[in-house]
Amino acid sequence: MLNFLHLLVSSSSPSQPFSILKLHDKLSPQSPSHQSLTISFSQYKPPFPTVTATSTMSVHAFAGNPLRSNSADACSPASALETLEARLQERTATNHHRHLKVLPFKNGKPLASSAAASGDDSRQLWKLGWLDLDDLRVVLGNGGCGELSGGSFVYLGSSTEDDAVYWAIEVSSESGLIGELEKRNLCFVELRTLMVATDCVELRAMGNLAIAGHARALLEWHRTSRFCGHCGEKTVPMEAGRRKQCSNESCKKTIYPRIDPVVIMLVIDQENDRALLCKQSRFVPRMWSCLAGFIEPGESLEEAVRRETWEETGIEVGEVVYHSSQPWPVGPSSMPCQLMVGFLAYAKSLEIKVDKEELQDARWYSREDVRKALTFAEYKKAQRNAAAKVEQMCKGVERTHSLATDFNVESGELAPMFVPGPFAIAHHLISTWAFPDQNVDGLQHHFKEPSGSMSNL
Repeated sequence: MLNFLHLLVSSSSPSQPFSILKLHDKLSPQSPSHQSLTISFSQYKPPFPTVTATSTMSVHAFAGNPLRSNSADACSPASALETLEARLQERTATNHHRHLKVLPFKNGKPLASSAAASGDDSRQLWKLGWLDLDDLRVVLGNGGCGELSGGSFVYLGSSTEDDAVYWAIEVSSESGLIGELEKRNLCFVELRTLMVATDCVELRAMGNLAIAGHARALLEWHRTSRFCGHCGEKTVPMEAGRRKQCSNESCKKTIYPRIDPVVIMLVIDQENDRALLCKQSRFVPRMWSCLAGFIEPGESLEEAVRRETWEETGIEVGEVVYHSSQPWPVGPSSMPCQLMVGFLAYAKSLEIKVDKEELQDARWYSREDVRKALTFAEYKKAQRNAAAKVEQMCKGVERTHSLATDFNVESGELAPMFVPGPFAIAHHLISTWAFPDQNVDGLQHHFKEPSGSMSNL
């Protein structure tokens, strides 16, 4: 069921607010402009810098990590690791100017907590379960765990505003932790569940999700790259966990975090005002999404779009237009972080020949059909249900559950089909085409039909 996710989806004074993450898509005059999103962000509290911003940008889950700073005042990985190792050598807790915050993971699940929103807001909001380094040592000690070393941590970034450095650590081997964390109403939650539980217009929640996604991708990469692919010797972490190096003195090969690029495309029949959607047997019932596939060696992104579309549906594609991209750290552990690169692709042929080994079905859907699918699906309800589930888990009410319920976005009236939720790039590709120049899910889409020219790629 979870395999369907492959196909989805600076600083200033308070008186001088600024624009962050301002992205203008620069297309040639002959190419259609793709999605432009306008969102107003309100001020929020650390660990994220306090800002007021208005941006025109492509916003996706797992993007926009607030700890990724280009500030000259940001803590370097080497400096951060030096501070961490010095702190770990201290036997007793000591007051320090700079805070060290750690996000534990267990089997790829980040530590999280849940609390009610303030005021009259009845929503449940999840937060990452950051622990001070001293608190982590206490929890590990009470759980009967061993000593910590700097090589066990992965550097995530720093915040100059709250003077803190942020780290992640994998604690899967520490079996005694659960009871200690339960006392603090903390629990390890699937990142996919947190993804669905995130309100995409809440900047703080989206920032939390991006941080957790970045941390999981790095930790999973460390887990799957313990040995050198060149000589087979063990690897050791470098640059505070952002790189690895072979321990063999005659090799010393540098290993970088793995990223697997995937093209995901909405194929459009411009003449008949239709879009091509597909489904797989692993999808939840009645869910349809965009075509997608991995890029092959020696292949451009545009070529990958055309090849995958042809191989899976027999449709020939002409013009291919970039839309946006999304990091996707919730795939299988063998691929710690996929990069979903989204495109609008314009069909030159219309007859569908489905590759049954890849897809269960593929069909042309009218714009009206797709609009109805977006209307029937209750994405907000699914998000709140997932947030409530996180609260139950943190209270110990629900230890195990079916992830299929996290992705249940259908309304009380069964719709003949629906598409992935706003956490997926597929949703935004489809919405851009279905509702050109209209506000959908609180986001403003701008879409133009292509020119008569075709790409030569």
